[in-house]
Amino acid sequence: MWRSELIRRKRVCFAFALLLAGSGAAPAAPLRPESLHASLASPPWSWRIQATRGQSSAAQSNAASVSLEILPSLTVNVGGKVSFGVTAKKAGYLILVDVDADGRMSQIFPTPELLEQSDGRDINLVKPGVQFVVPTPAGRQRGFEYVVAPPTGSAVMVAILSERRVQLLDLPDLPRKLQNQADTLSYLSAWTRELRVPDGSRGKLVPSNWSFDVKSYSIR
Repeated sequence: MWRSELIRRKRVCFAFALLLAGSGAAPAAPLRPESLHASLASPPWSWRIQATRGQSSAAQSNAASVSLEILPSLTVNVGGKVSFGVTAKKAGYLILVDVDADGRMSQIFPTPELLEQSDGRDINLVKPGVQFVVPTPAGRQRGFEYVVAPPTGSAVMVAILSERRVQLLDLPDLPRKLQNQADTLSYLSAWTRELRVPDGSRGKLVPSNWSFDVKSYSIR
């Protein structure tokens, strides 16, 4: 899971530890299910997106050809540091979601702490054909790094690329433990098709185009 040595949380739901030097920032509080607007405590470009009601089972393609790497390898040791490399053929806004060995799902990039310290709107913008590395150079300068923590076992990392600006997802509670890469992709693909994203120019909630890459990895 992700644990934080410098940021204390009542509930820890990550597959790695995110270390943030010198920050006492608390994670953003979840919005009410009926809310589709940005948290007032967040920067004006930091939207927390939630699903509209309804169900969809349609498959989601990887139209942007998103490719995720877990560095240094797909087998990591507790206490080791890791980073993530993402490339795409189309521009988009990157969200990294981890499903740990216990089946708990969490957004690990970008985080509320990173967004609070960011001085720009495009902290998670991926440019076509250019590898986007997490932690970013700016994040490293602020003391962000990812350190592997229990639980050990098989886990899944998902790179989600949105055509429209998205920086925080209000992830759903999983009704069951996701079994593998295909199961995770199917679940998240169906869920994101229900999402509506604020359109900054018109002030309306609109759909976005989403692309995915999923990688299984092992913590030992």
